[in-house]
Amino acid sequence: MKENTLLLSILFLSFSSSAGQEEGFVRLAGGQDHSEGRVEIFHNGSWGTVCDDGWDINEAQAVCRQLHFPGARETMVSFGGGDGHIWMDDLGCIGTEVNLLHCTFPGWGIHNCNHNEDVGVKCQKESTERGTIEYSLYHIASLSHQLGELFDSGRDCDLNIVVVVDNNTIETICAHKVILSLDSNLKTLQPDLNSLSIDVTSVCSQHANDFVRYFYTRKIKVTLSSALCILKMAFNWGLVEFQNETLSILRLFLPEDPTFQSLNSIYEYAVLTDDEALQEVCVRFLAWNCEALIRSPAWENLPFDLVKALLSRSDLVVRSENVILNGLERWAAARENATIPEDLLKLIRFPMIPVVDLFSLNSSPYSASKLQGFQFNALPSTALLNDLKEEQNIYTSRIYTGSPWSFTFDYYVLEAHKNLSYYSRNGQLINNLTSNFQTPVHYSAYFTFCNVSWKARVFVSDEDCSAEHIVCPSLPVVSLKIEEENRALPGGMEGSIQYNNRIVIQCEGRYVVHVEDFDDVAGKNIKFVPSNAELICPCDSNLFTYKMVIRPHYSRD
Repeated sequence: MKENTLLLSILFLSFSSSAGQEEGFVRLAGGQDHSEGRVEIFHNGSWGTVCDDGWDINEAQAVCRQLHFPGARETMVSFGGGDGHIWMDDLGCIGTEVNLLHCTFPGWGIHNCNHNEDVGVKCQKESTERGTIEYSLYHIASLSHQLGELFDSGRDCDLNIVVVVDNNTIETICAHKVILSLDSNLKTLQPDLNSLSIDVTSVCSQHANDFVRYFYTRKIKVTLSSALCILKMAFNWGLVEFQNETLSILRLFLPEDPTFQSLNSIYEYAVLTDDEALQEVCVRFLAWNCEALIRSPAWENLPFDLVKALLSRSDLVVRSENVILNGLERWAAARENATIPEDLLKLIRFPMIPVVDLFSLNSSPYSASKLQGFQFNALPSTALLNDLKEEQNIYTSRIYTGSPWSFTFDYYVLEAHKNLSYYSRNGQLINNLTSNFQTPVHYSAYFTFCNVSWKARVFVSDEDCSAEHIVCPSLPVVSLKIEEENRALPGGMEGSIQYNNRIVIQCEGRYVVHVEDFDDVAGKNIKFVPSNAELICPCDSNLFTYKMVIRPHYSRD
């Protein structure tokens, strides 16, 4: 009876921590697409609108940046059409904010408006294909140009290469045996050049001519849409130099398709070619950007093996474990499965799901897992010690970025500080890149009343480093350390909770390019930000967002 009373008390006390929606979230509704619409904000458990009194481009910029668009294109005053609460009015933003809550306003629900005055915005859209790279091997420049002209002229050909789509020849490419025979790998693998053909899909057939031209110039332009086609042609012909450069070519395009359809194809290519390095890069990028993947059109079509590979990892970056469970339910439903396959369900970390979300799970397949989650939230580590040792993965958190487990220095904040020496937060002008925030001491609801204070900082100059007595071989540097520990832990729990915190680096707030443990240097927990060349994929703008993520765990010693 005492255990039931404790569990109900924890559920009641933890009700406000539901991960379904978070205070201050914004969304756009009623627009032509996802980048425009009426501005709505989540407060006190419900969505409401924003009045257009005093609204201009500065406020619109804050909304669009909060939604991870590059910025605002247009404000739409008197957009109208909302219902329920009008949460905000008379907002005052200065143009550098990345969240509406960073702007001044009289207070929640204080307004003199009606819903005809609900404001809307149009945000800037991202291009789905940002650029082109030119892949090139060493070649004498003048000869490369002359051979390119020879190929383009179509003169004196002694070889016809057929392009085949669905067993039908759709094109013949004029070529020269002596030029193709200069490639030693091709000559070895294809001794009879007369039998050369290019077997491709109809989509890839448009790139066949560029592929053959590469043998003349040793240069080829590669885009997101052509990269995989060209690499498959190279694989079929056994071109070793292309295969050796596959990873460096494709990593440039990993973030360039927000639908993730191309990345799914890249992973399939990596499996086909048994390229383990490329497979790992693909799965890591998908894990780091898992929440965007789950929202994308590609999610429901991912193969079982890839979903299992993702769920087996601890470096998934999501707001909460509940995001993964909801996504997995949708993935199973797309396959007309009544339940999630057992091999995938056992990879869900039910102890890491907030208790209120556990309580709302009604499906019978979750019964045993729910009980495990409730025990984790209700019992101290001493009672769970055997389970903690035997089932470590289930009790190890992923990288949960939902409130209150992370703090973010957005790239707009960094740029504002760089250019203006200050930025705006909660209506105040701040002239340093330092912030204090609080988290519970642990995920378990057993620690509901125990908090720990953290200090997050970004060092952007040598003077910043010197002031903290840190030698900084490169800049910037991020720091995260405990500012004040809560001493009122339940009896016998001192020293049983440790932290394995992470720095999550995003490019322009759009996609994750790096995740790493914090280093404990003289107790300062600092991390030197890697250079662009060291990232899983480059960030052309060099505009980075730094997210400090707290990851508590029970010590099993």
